[in-house]
Amino acid sequence: MLDTEPKQSISVEGALSTITGIQGLLTNVYSNLQASGNFGRDIIIKSEVLSDNCRITLTNSNRFIGDYNNTLRTHFVEYNTFYPIINKCNLILDNVDLTSDGTPAQKAMIKGQALFIRALLYFTLVNEYGYNPKHNPGTFDLAVPIMLKGVSSVTEVTYPSRNKVSEVYTQIEKDLDEAIAILTNPGDLTAKTIIGKAAAQALRSRVALYNEEWQTAINNTTEAINANVGTFVSTATVAGYSSIFNQKNSPESIFELNFDVSESLGSNSLQSIYQRLGNSSTSSSGYGDVVPSNSLLNAYEAGDLRKTAVLVPVTKSGESVFWVQKYPGSGGAYGLDNIRMIRVSEMYLTRAEAYSRLGQDGKAQDDVNKIRVRAGLLPTTATGPALLNVILNERRIELAYEGDRWFDLVRRGANIVKDNGTLLFATDVRILSFIPQGQLDINQNLIQNPGY
Repeated sequence: MLDTEPKQSISVEGALSTITGIQGLLTNVYSNLQASGNFGRDIIIKSEVLSDNCRITLTNSNRFIGDYNNTLRTHFVEYNTFYPIINKCNLILDNVDLTSDGTPAQKAMIKGQALFIRALLYFTLVNEYGYNPKHNPGTFDLAVPIMLKGVSSVTEVTYPSRNKVSEVYTQIEKDLDEAIAILTNPGDLTAKTIIGKAAAQALRSRVALYNEEWQTAINNTTEAINANVGTFVSTATVAGYSSIFNQKNSPESIFELNFDVSESLGSNSLQSIYQRLGNSSTSSSGYGDVVPSNSLLNAYEAGDLRKTAVLVPVTKSGESVFWVQKYPGSGGAYGLDNIRMIRVSEMYLTRAEAYSRLGQDGKAQDDVNKIRVRAGLLPTTATGPALLNVILNERRIELAYEGDRWFDLVRRGANIVKDNGTLLFATDVRILSFIPQGQLDINQNLIQNPGY
């Protein structure tokens, strides 16, 4: 599992013996999250094209076609990329309290960030390689191995078997609860690129939603909202809604990955895959290959200003399509956007669903109507199952193009009904990703997912 990382021994006595060294490793972890193969692009895009939200244009650069077609063994690949990052988090957690310098507050903030990131990575993995704990179509309940001890030399490498989904969820919740207890929010509330307490509460609410712990979801969304790290943009205009995405630091972000000019992903960025530079069909910069599906376009209600704010109609090689504007190069350079990992709008949608699942329709209406009224739509008066459907559709529209959709469908045990075919949740092996063959060859204790 750790065959390629670390390639050389990490000197615990050296680099990890000072708070400066520990902070340097944490900075490196943040950088790893930014990679185009991780949250910088691929996880977000794959969630959209594997699901029913997006498709590939007829003329394209040959990117993500297999994902859109749900070709067997074309899926999420984070099993290979996340464990080296998890190992760095483990090394931080193993050593931060042993440093001779640094204040208790510094150590607590570093530890809390490492716990958050480890939880985020395991949460992503458990939802890629295992079924939701509340929606399992059979008896296969394995997820991914839990590794909590840092490896600083090849002699320390172990070969664990896969843990159960429930065990991974328990560890994620433990990490986040500990992070919440020791983190504070940055004094400067514009410092959304530093993981703070509100971010941990927000992620904890997402985990609770997936695990159908409705009251826990309500409690943590409320705390995250009340922290005011992310500010809900209430202006019901195209310009108001666009302001969430056309500023480098989004007012709505509770946590976002920061990209400096030198870190622009350029042609491997989200902007590049969603549009061409200047939304010009003749531009040589960018691809504009990933566009909303007919299914998603039909999900917008008449008068929804989000469609105007987020989608620009263009003709690409004779094909009429819409290019997505959620990543417009808001950092002032081509391909330069912070990645909004958690927005406050998600908190209102999560809380609305939790209230609805508990039969508290009035409170659910209040939360979902904040989203609807801002979008220029009438408040819903629906109740019961009809209200839940409204909330789920609002989640789809509001978080579209941000990497939520695949995971949202699978956590509910829903079929994936696409323009180009349907994946039945109960029987289609492609609901889960596959353990890479290279990992199976190295670790004989691993078991492949069914159907692969």
